[in-house]
Amino acid sequence: MTQNEAADFGDAGEGVPGGADDETPPHIASDFYLWLWFTSEVGRGQIDVPDESPFTWWVDDRLSFRSAGEDKVNAVLTGENPSTTPEARAALAGGKVLRDVRLAIRRDDREYAVTLRGANIAIAGAKLPALLKTGDPAEIILERMFLYEELHWIVGTLFRAFGEARAGDGWSPFADRMREWAAGRVG
Repeated sequence: MTQNEAADFGDAGEGVPGGADDETPPHIASDFYLWLWFTSEVGRGQIDVPDESPFTWWVDDRLSFRSAGEDKVNAVLTGENPSTTPEARAALAGGKVLRDVRLAIRRDDREYAVTLRGANIAIAGAKLPALLKTGDPAEIILERMFLYEELHWIVGTLFRAFGEARAGDGWSPFADRMREWAAGRVG
């Protein structure tokens, strides 16, 4: 693989936080996806992690919605910046909830893309940064392992930050602000 190519992985079958057999309540995943979207737009999508380099994220090129209480996708928005379209806000205002979200993530000089899918927050379609190592197959494999583990750590860190916010005393006013934002009343 050349330096300019990016590794592309299919559905890993693993969710965050607990894997394919995890029974995360469906509304938690939808709340997490909305939190990611909201904080990427209003909070500039940055997390500072103690003793680690910070990273940023934003909604990339895909959002899918479902009706509350159903698992079947009934609206998909793709293309450049679908999260900024009136259709995305209309889906939220119409009572739809997020089922999948594609994120772009930057940490230091590395960029990732990943789709978080379904109630189990499965990692799908992960794109890793281009490999820097060449030659020794063992070094290439170790670098790919590092990049995949870093992506998994980032998604886990985002989920933990969401969980802390969701379980904290300030969630109710924060959720009200998200609802106002979704309705287009807060920028």
